[in-house]
Amino acid sequence: MDYTLAEASRQVLIYIAPLIAAGALAKIGEDASDTATELLGRVWDALGRRFRGHDEAEAALTLFKAKPENEARRQIIEAQVIERFEADPAAAAELIALAKSIAALSPPAAPSRQHTQTIGDSANVGIAIAGDHHGNLTIGSLDQSRNKGTSPAAPAPAAASVAAAPRQRVDDPTLSADGVHFSYGHALIIGVGAYANPRLSVPGGTTANDARALASLLRDPQVSAYPDAQVNVLLDAKASRANILDALEDLANRARGGTALIFFAGHGAPVGDSYALLPSDADLGDLAGTGITAEVFHQRVAKVRASAKRLVVLLNCCHAGGVGDAVLDAGAELPSGEAPPAAFYRPLAVGSGQAVISSSRPTQKSGAGSQASPQHTPFGAQLLAALRGKAPGHGAGVGIFELFAYLRAQVPADARHICYNGGPLVQEPLFYASQLDDNIPVALRPGWQGSTLGDDTLRLAMRLAELGLADEAGTLNPAQIAERDDLLSRLAGGG
Repeated sequence: MDYTLAEASRQVLIYIAPLIAAGALAKIGEDASDTATELLGRVWDALGRRFRGHDEAEAALTLFKAKPENEARRQIIEAQVIERFEADPAAAAELIALAKSIAALSPPAAPSRQHTQTIGDSANVGIAIAGDHHGNLTIGSLDQSRNKGTSPAAPAPAAASVAAAPRQRVDDPTLSADGVHFSYGHALIIGVGAYANPRLSVPGGTTANDARALASLLRDPQVSAYPDAQVNVLLDAKASRANILDALEDLANRARGGTALIFFAGHGAPVGDSYALLPSDADLGDLAGTGITAEVFHQRVAKVRASAKRLVVLLNCCHAGGVGDAVLDAGAELPSGEAPPAAFYRPLAVGSGQAVISSSRPTQKSGAGSQASPQHTPFGAQLLAALRGKAPGHGAGVGIFELFAYLRAQVPADARHICYNGGPLVQEPLFYASQLDDNIPVALRPGWQGSTLGDDTLRLAMRLAELGLADEAGTLNPAQIAERDDLLSRLAGGG
């Protein structure tokens, strides 16, 4: 069948609506092999690319995603699809090809059921298309039947009803445009556990697990609530040097005026007088050419910083390749596990609205296996806990100071079970910013379960960050050290 652009638009939107309502967007980018989810990902990517930078279209997409079963919202986004895609013949051809792929898709079989299912044009597109039919399927007037015949359509069983739309959570327009999502958040999440050189791979893949779980948490409408299309995740082989650099370029293009979050979990290594993050295809014999050196990383992040209103960089890049007691040393001719030097961080936090949190301080190593959650690193496990509701504070958003306060209090205790050089591993997250004037919101807050810090939580968290900067610079006096330790004790008790 040859589709017009309008027909193709209607086809793909009716197809993806119940998948979105059923939560399939959360599976995109997480190695899902389901055909329906893969096709949804291609459609969602096409919409995101064409809508990017067009405020009205992006708003329509956000509203549609929050309530995909709503007929009025589907009509609004359908109009935006037609307007945006007809301006680009190649994009229009891509959308039509996707519609044809949908038409050719045979729903997966369910062994004990055979029926004809009709999804009409009303607001209640209702039935999840993926994985629940065996027999005939009609979407609107477009027949998707596996076994076409003359039998009349029968209603689908009630058990296949869609998931409820996310509830209204926030009435702060600086955090959310629709009351449901952290509308202005754009994230690039990178996790490398399996390297092309198997000697570099992290046992258990904890670094990739960190990234996979973080991306899922950010997309969760009841937790961090980032719009799905605004979270890009690269795992293992997909986290190649070329893909990471392209993704940083893409982040700069799509995070205009918003908050850009960059997370990297994997190896880092000194390269001459510089330092490099190691993508999955890094060559130990040529880290200057195959790693992402400080100079290259700074250049790409500078583009993001120039575009976004706020920038947060989370680096968990100093793993020595071991879990528990197995920690490699420099004699193994592999990355020794040292954290980036301070010079690596400073260009990432220039001016206000920018901050960096590292999993450990320079010269320290980061553990690869959490005691609290062994499938994650200590930094990753505590980052996830913080964003799930453990970070102190009571506001609608989790701020960067509150996030750091929790990590600084909890990560050292989690890493202490790892034996290194005959004693417990010392791992202390580092905070770096040039100005302490902006408690950058990192995500929506799912709900704090009771802080012992009282109403001045933010002031205390900011003070801890300030002392952290002085500590990194080596200027803490004994009284400030005692103050820092007291704050850490109080924060640990409150978490």
